[in-house]
Amino acid sequence: MRLSEVQDLFARTMLAPPEAVEAPEASIAALFTAAPDVLPERLQIYRNTIVGTLTDLLLATYPMVKALTGEDFATVMLRSYVLSYPPHEACLARYGGGVSDFIGSFAPAADIKYLPDVARLEWAINESYYAVDDTALSPLELLEVQPDQLSDLKLQPRASVRLIKSNWPLESIRTFCNEKNPGKLDLNGEGAQLLIYRPELTVEIIPLGADEYALFDVLMAGLPLGAAIEKTLAAFPPFDFGKIFQKHLELKTLRTLA
Repeated sequence: MRLSEVQDLFARTMLAPPEAVEAPEASIAALFTAAPDVLPERLQIYRNTIVGTLTDLLLATYPMVKALTGEDFATVMLRSYVLSYPPHEACLARYGGGVSDFIGSFAPAADIKYLPDVARLEWAINESYYAVDDTALSPLELLEVQPDQLSDLKLQPRASVRLIKSNWPLESIRTFCNEKNPGKLDLNGEGAQLLIYRPELTVEIIPLGADEYALFDVLMAGLPLGAAIEKTLAAFPPFDFGKIFQKHLELKTLRTLA
């Protein structure tokens, strides 16, 4: 058996239902020299370590989910995710992107309506943190762009930028989760339109106006600047591109043209 086949067989066994370890099939048992009555116990140690490590990783990635549900509930839920959706690549920083959808289908969490959106925010923070490094747009770069070329300019948000829209007050929920002695969670606030990005070493979260969010949404879709402004202006007639552009030059949310 090839090494890759051994690895695949072992991984499937570790993340299969407990019966796969309690009564290992012949192909997995043949890989070990332990006596048949000892092997299940030893495999269980491996399984507990693997599943436990992946669960702990997700608990660290989703601290707000943990804070809102309690550690025991979050551990059971995220362990269920691990067993249903094991990693498919070596980089564990990219593992767990489907947790928000999983929470939405996890029956015990059905009454916590806002929890999937909280998980979406936490995954956006994770993605932003691990995004590739790039350089912010400099105002001096724009001086080199000819006026007749501005409308065709591909003005792109930085690689770490993520957008989140929710009907739930995610900023209030995040504040609640970060407080040492939080009071009662208030869910009566307005929904959220957020931009998540990493200007330097720390991820920042910026609330956006509706027109601002719409502009970034179309810019991230790849529309040239002229078309992006027209589309945003059609939806939001009071839209002031100059004001928003200056704001984001200062925030360093836009990517260099080079």
